[in-house]
Amino acid sequence: MTSCPVFAWVSLGSNHDRHFQISRALDELAERFGKLTLSAVYETQPVGIKVKECAPFYNLIAGFYTSLSPGELNRVFKTIEGDAKYLLPEDKSIYVRALDLDLVTHGDKSGVIEGVELPYRQLLKHDFVLLPLAELVPDDRAPGTSRTYAQLWQEHAHPEQKMQRVNFTWKAPD
Repeated sequence: MTSCPVFAWVSLGSNHDRHFQISRALDELAERFGKLTLSAVYETQPVGIKVKECAPFYNLIAGFYTSLSPGELNRVFKTIEGDAKYLLPEDKSIYVRALDLDLVTHGDKSGVIEGVELPYRQLLKHDFVLLPLAELVPDDRAPGTSRTYAQLWQEHAHPEQKMQRVNFTWKAPD
């Protein structure tokens, strides 16, 4: 455990039973960490997946305070993903990712910490990670850089990555 709570961002994604899987993950995160800061939910077309069929994803960013270390957080995320992370259809040309949680930042840490690369190694490649941060905390600096999320978005946006906000309703547990 870290001694003082730090703010962490996690990326959530699902392309199978999307509303259920994302809601389930948010319920578990809220139960473990309390109040969550959430981005808009985006429906995104698959990026870099080379199979015949891959349904669009729901993606968002959630933030919360934690005293867990990056490695401990990563283990919690794997528990939340559970056996549902990858569904393996018989037809291997179909890609299904029921739920994926990736630690994006952990306070201002940068580098490989407890086997976790911080900030998230795909931060500048995946608009579904960078855009929500640019919208939520535009003036915050990305760990390990001198650039704000708004600056990084301006420099690294990928217009070919198709994203669309969706109407997504989730009620935080009482």
